[in-house]
Amino acid sequence: MTAKAIRAGVAVVERAAPARVAAGPAPRPGDAVEALRRRLSGKTAREHVVLDFLSDDLREAGQALGGISGYVARIEEELGDPDVSQQKLLALALGGGPFDQIEYLAEVLANVRRRLAQVAARM
Repeated sequence: MTAKAIRAGVAVVERAAPARVAAGPAPRPGDAVEALRRRLSGKTAREHVVLDFLSDDLREAGQALGGISGYVARIEEELGDPDVSQQKLLALALGGGPFDQIEYLAEVLANVRRRLAQVAARM
């Protein structure tokens, strides 16, 4: 429970993120990176290391987005509940939300941009 929630006398309710539903099988970041790796075959090992990092960064960005999406889905679920209580809404408001994931996503996306520029410069 956060200090704000304790002062407000609100219990913070934590729930697992709901499963994400996709329109179809989403391509894994590694698949797209592997296609690029094949195009760059014969390049130096450095390009392949950069592509490994790029693949990891794309996967981590997807995970961070999933956490953020789960938080938004929980809010929408509570707002749609006809029995939603003040305590539930306050718990969502004061529970901190996905701020760490948002900061991490910004960091990972900066890495993705840098790695894309590195790969593009060597094409």
